[in-house]
Amino acid sequence: PGASCRRSGGQAGAETGPWTAAGMGDEVQFDVTTFTDACTRIYAKWEAHAGEEAWGTNADALVIVAGSTDEDVIQFPKSLALHACIFGIELNDVLLVFCEKKIVILAASKKAKISQALADKLPESFGKELQVLTRDKTDKDAANYAKVLQIVKESKSGKRVGTLSKEKNYGDFAKKWDEALKESGLEVADVQNGIADFLAVKSAGQLEAAKKGAALNSETFKKKLQAKILDIVDQEDKKFMMSKLSDDIEEKIGKMAKDQGLKEEDVEVVLPPVIQSGGVYDLKYTAQTKDKEALHLPDTGVPAIHICSISIRHKLVTCTLARTLLFNAKKEQADNYKILHGAFEECVNAIKPGVRLNKVYETCAAYLKDKKPELLEHLQKELGWGLGYEIREKRLVLDEKNKHTFHAGMIFCLRLGVDKLELKHIKGPSHNYALLIADTLIVTEDGAEVITTVGKKHSKVSWNVSDEPEEEEKKTDKKNKASEQEIKKALLDKYGNEKTRKTEAEEAEQRKMFEERNRKLAQERVAEQRRRVNKDLTEGGGSASARSQVSGYNGPEDFPHKASGLQLCVDDSSSTLLVPINGVPTPFHVSTIKNMGIQQQGLAGTVLRINFLSPGAGINIGMSNKHLVYLRELSFRAQDSHNLTMVHKQISDMKKAFSAAEREKKARDELVPQEALRLNPNRGPRLQTLKIYPNIQARGKKTEGDLEAHVNGFRFTVKKAPSPDLRHVDILYRNIKHAFYQPSHRASTLILIHFRLKNPIMVGKNSTKDIQFFVEWMDDGESLLENKRKNAYDRDEIEDENRQKQMVQKLDGEFKRFCDRTQELIPPMDPSEPDGDKVWEWDIPYSELEFQGNPKSSMVELYPSVNCIVHLATKPVCIIELDSVDLAYYERVRAGNTNFDITFVHKQFLDPDAKIADCWQRISSIDMKYYDTVKDVLQKSKLVQFEGTMQVNWNNVLKDYIKNFDDISKDGGWEVIFGGDDSENDDDEEDEEDDEFHVSSGSGSSGSEEEDSEEDYSSIPEDSDEYSEESLSDEGLDSDEAEAWAAEEDDRTARERKEKELKQGVKRGRD
Repeated sequence: PGASCRRSGGQAGAETGPWTAAGMGDEVQFDVTTFTDACTRIYAKWEAHAGEEAWGTNADALVIVAGSTDEDVIQFPKSLALHACIFGIELNDVLLVFCEKKIVILAASKKAKISQALADKLPESFGKELQVLTRDKTDKDAANYAKVLQIVKESKSGKRVGTLSKEKNYGDFAKKWDEALKESGLEVADVQNGIADFLAVKSAGQLEAAKKGAALNSETFKKKLQAKILDIVDQEDKKFMMSKLSDDIEEKIGKMAKDQGLKEEDVEVVLPPVIQSGGVYDLKYTAQTKDKEALHLPDTGVPAIHICSISIRHKLVTCTLARTLLFNAKKEQADNYKILHGAFEECVNAIKPGVRLNKVYETCAAYLKDKKPELLEHLQKELGWGLGYEIREKRLVLDEKNKHTFHAGMIFCLRLGVDKLELKHIKGPSHNYALLIADTLIVTEDGAEVITTVGKKHSKVSWNVSDEPEEEEKKTDKKNKASEQEIKKALLDKYGNEKTRKTEAEEAEQRKMFEERNRKLAQERVAEQRRRVNKDLTEGGGSASARSQVSGYNGPEDFPHKASGLQLCVDDSSSTLLVPINGVPTPFHVSTIKNMGIQQQGLAGTVLRINFLSPGAGINIGMSNKHLVYLRELSFRAQDSHNLTMVHKQISDMKKAFSAAEREKKARDELVPQEALRLNPNRGPRLQTLKIYPNIQARGKKTEGDLEAHVNGFRFTVKKAPSPDLRHVDILYRNIKHAFYQPSHRASTLILIHFRLKNPIMVGKNSTKDIQFFVEWMDDGESLLENKRKNAYDRDEIEDENRQKQMVQKLDGEFKRFCDRTQELIPPMDPSEPDGDKVWEWDIPYSELEFQGNPKSSMVELYPSVNCIVHLATKPVCIIELDSVDLAYYERVRAGNTNFDITFVHKQFLDPDAKIADCWQRISSIDMKYYDTVKDVLQKSKLVQFEGTMQVNWNNVLKDYIKNFDDISKDGGWEVIFGGDDSENDDDEEDEEDDEFHVSSGSGSSGSEEEDSEEDYSSIPEDSDEYSEESLSDEGLDSDEAEAWAAEEDDRTARERKEKELKQGVKRGRD
């Protein structure tokens, strides 16, 4: 009558609980709270539905008998399920009777003794008497049966008894009771459905046991079953038997339980782990792994589908889990899986208290009918069932006919499968395939909570395995050629002859759509800029950088002995320069020195000029007294240049050492405190003998070590560390903003993993946000030797080339496996959703979208990725985060040019403490054939884009944008500056001098315009007015009146200039 299946190995069904029925010792005790809670719920359910057929239609008593069990068959009888709920263990050969005011237990002596101890502890508030009878084998319990029947007849009307009449019991005890019941003349009614309804809603203890069992199930699947299959595929072990894999996993579940902090005796493997592959699939829950069949491995262009499931019980509560693992899946298979996963999520959302069970099937059918109707005929008829003591509750099957309802506290297995699918163009084992997803979930007041946490998104269960890198290279080359052809076609369309050129109407329409899109994005940028500026104003902050007060000495007594009032003295120990002033050595700390210079003046001697920091120039030196006089410059002349030259060198060296120490101190002060790395007790994913960038050993050979993934981050262990504090470099998962994996490539000799961090960390004595681990698959010397002329028929060279390809392929595979395995360790973005999106995912740059440009000082290959444009092979690396870019501007785009530039303006340029020179970045000398490719990539990133025919002086443009932000933002932001019509006639403006915008003549990077700010501040008057005080005084005005008049004139001139620039001349900043 109950669901059953034959076990392939292990204990008999009677011995699967924590204690055996025959071997219970005195140490076993029944929990009073569990017993009273379960019995109270039984009586409440019975009384509420007494008149229903499920509860025997006004039955006067409930009699539950549990006989012996068959050792060859795993059974899930309702009697033992009820024992598990009431007592917490399974009891064989026990009679349990529920009467109106009394509960009777008839059991063997040891069980009766423990039951009597329970009876003695029952509180008076329970309201029911527990009577315990001990079995008597002398008369084969005839007297006990008579007592029980008499108690039943005294309950209520004493005529009708509810029993589990459809349940088959083994053993003389149960048979003798059945005979006595028949001879008593009492009416018998079946209450199996009523007991099933009661058992469907679990207690709090059972729900907690289910969650712990599901966690064990998930960890076993991920770390043992799935990881082992990946190893078999990587090692190409074509003889590994699926049955051996199943047995290995079953044996390891006990150890996994201990690792999870569970008792091994509380955990039972209900069904042996099931692994199916090779085109023959059975999606029934009773399916078994086939003996003497090897695991089907993928091949180049040939997929392999593995369906795996694990079912266990923890404290007599069952949980199950099934996944489909796809290798080299075809697009049709991947699409079908994504649709099945979408249907699964819809079904989870449909499960709520009060909803009919057949609503799940209706939801799934409607989703498949909408997405892909042909999959509906392959869908399994049962989409799951209730779980508990039994592995499948018939009364709670999720099919299209079941009209029972969900209740909070129920546990279900949601199991969606489609089978008998075919790939038309592939023959052999991969021709037929099936897909299956199954999870255990708990029905809560708010919906359904999935408690098995193995990822089921397509990206989590799908892998591409390639054995022929040459074919991949050919395909990549074809893609590159195809993309080049597309680029050429696009260029011909734009610059070609009349036959291939687009019509004017098409160009106008395309241009109109692009401008409309840019206009909308520019408006969004303006709104974002306002929020950023308002936030900065609210939080406060200034643009001046604070400088700490540093004193070299406490008093003159601390001066060095060599200090003299007649010559310059450099004290390295105190980082101080002592200069003679009126015969007295006067100390100046190196932090007060701005710059210095030395000049040979022939017969006049040598002059050393020292400039000091003073208030202004964006530097706050801590003016506590506004009436102080600050020294800006000192000059020293000597006929003998030897001493001044030595002092100049000493000051330069001291200033460099002090700046380096300050940078390190500032970097350490800016470090964000992070949690400690939690080490993995077991060995996690690991890469050995890697090099690290930035290099830990300054001016030494490259640092080597091992990179290993732990619980909450990575640890790089340095080999031969120069000092104990440099043995480890720890990187937390949640501190990583972007993670890149770049495999071997023809343009680089590196295979690397690169992390862009959210907050900097210390690597050696420097703080950095970029950290890279790499291996060189070819030395620089070898790469030079590759240029020599080769003989295509030389066997030695052919063998060397093949060995190198195999070595590179192996390295690529190791890095890829490391990335795949660590992806499972990455925490979710939302801790409340374990199966949700991760905080980050590995990003592989698109080699087929490669373009060349000059971001720093040399031409390099640049690759777009999902969120960035990167160049990682040479140092320093170039990473442009597109989500932090405010504007992309194409420069020198005009007919006849063979290349162009592109400048990215970062959003940080509006921050009060931002340096303008660091707020924009230019990539120059990009070949015009990449123009459309770059533009398409940036359009997908939703960036504001404009173009012009000349380079722009971005330092002046951004300064003016910040200065006139309110007016510019009202008029449309970047749109008002760069979005005008290029055909405007600007001839009347040719004679006007534009001081705010200046077009640079070079094509350098952002650092080339910084010279103006480095000019000595002492040579710039603090108030650079257009009118001098003397010229105004000549007209009869006094000094105060002249200053007021000059200020008014300056304000009026500035307003007129700004209005004129915004209306007519601003666009000239790019021309």
